[in-house]
Amino acid sequence: MGTPWMTVVGVVGDVKLGAPDEETPMQMYQPVSQGSASYGALASPGDLNGASGYIALRTALPPEQLGSALLATVHSIDPQLPLTELQTMEHAVADSEAPRRFNTALISAFAGTAVLLAVLGIYSVIAFSVAQRVHEIAIRMALGSQQAGIVRLVLLSGMRLAVAGCVLGLGGAMAASRLLEAFLFEVSAFDPLALSIAAILVIFLALGACVLPARRAASVDPMRALRAE
Repeated sequence: MGTPWMTVVGVVGDVKLGAPDEETPMQMYQPVSQGSASYGALASPGDLNGASGYIALRTALPPEQLGSALLATVHSIDPQLPLTELQTMEHAVADSEAPRRFNTALISAFAGTAVLLAVLGIYSVIAFSVAQRVHEIAIRMALGSQQAGIVRLVLLSGMRLAVAGCVLGLGGAMAASRLLEAFLFEVSAFDPLALSIAAILVIFLALGACVLPARRAASVDPMRALRAE
């Protein structure tokens, strides 16, 4: 057997080269002097002379103050060696996360619009229901029902709609969880805690939407409403 052309001297952990959710390719590190033997005729000039690649620097100084010093140091070593894409690690990570941030903002905008429409819908339904039940409410108050009881009656009507909507929404979220996994990284699409908090938030928003119609119902004048009949 011939002498192996490469000797393994250690094993290191995987390094992400792009977005965190991308698959990590096979990686290895080798001296520049072995580049010609590894790449052969497919090697580029930068692979053979070490004039290409990336350099990562850790500094206690603000990165913005290091650019000029880094350029001067590289120029002193080799004036012909270009230095491009000089950026901080925060910028590099932000660029790789830009598509995910856009998708998140888009989904959040749709979710906020859906919640707003749901709240307005509940308010409209409850307000219309109160307008249709003015005479019923007047009769209840004439028979001794207190304003607190009328408010509770209207709020319970709104809560029934909110709870029914939350049940349907949770069912839809579970059904769509697999579609959402494509937009998530190391986060479960079906998180019971997050879904519970969202349902509770929707119920409280629905409760707030029912407050105004409930107060209007409690302020009905029984005598005037019954005379209008």
